[in-house]
Amino acid sequence: MAGSWIGSLGDWLRSLFFNNIGLKLASFFLALLLYAHVVTEQQRESTLQVAVGLTGLADTLAIRGTPPAHVDVTVRGKWKDLIRLGLSSPLLSLDLAGIGPGPYIEAITAEKVAERAFPPELAKLVEVTAIGDPGEVAFAIEPKAEKWVVVRPRLAGEVAPGWRLAAAPEVDPESVLVSGPRSAVEAADTLNTLPVDITEEREKIQREVSVDTGTAPLIPEPRRIVVTLRLARVASDSVATAP
Repeated sequence: MAGSWIGSLGDWLRSLFFNNIGLKLASFFLALLLYAHVVTEQQRESTLQVAVGLTGLADTLAIRGTPPAHVDVTVRGKWKDLIRLGLSSPLLSLDLAGIGPGPYIEAITAEKVAERAFPPELAKLVEVTAIGDPGEVAFAIEPKAEKWVVVRPRLAGEVAPGWRLAAAPEVDPESVLVSGPRSAVEAADTLNTLPVDITEEREKIQREVSVDTGTAPLIPEPRRIVVTLRLARVASDSVATAP
């Protein structure tokens, strides 16, 4: 009796799921598409990051300061339009053509974001409701300058026991040509490399490392240099240096 009941239940479940399976699958996907359409037609509010780009600055000028890489913008519209907007990678481009030396400040407004950063077809469908931090782009523009600056290697760690530096580190090239805002270039006397790790090293060390400009808005050329260190064994009567 129990076996017959279980068999009948199995037959009923098979017919429920597999009879007219093509029609059932089509109905399921149609319902899913209808649900997605209804949901994406709903009004929503979302915050997205809009990248900030600078264009048109004269070759004889340089920026002193750190312009924001992006601005947080709150927009409202249909969900499907907000999704399209996010996928469009909006970019707020600020044109510096014709701008001379001095302070530069430009407020970021909802109108500017919609007009300059959003695709025209989406700018008509969504509304910018709020501008987050930063609410403005501010930096200084200075004449560009350049000069040669000596580079010093920065060492980190200790060589292996029984070894020591046999001579001062060698740097190739010994100086780099830096360019940037005039005030930053004039203040640069020397630059360091990124740390060269000599922990547990023996004999000769030769590394290619980047020049470290720190927070200064400088561009070195070349950007990487070769640091060579020669080590010698510690001995009371003689010192054997590596070739």
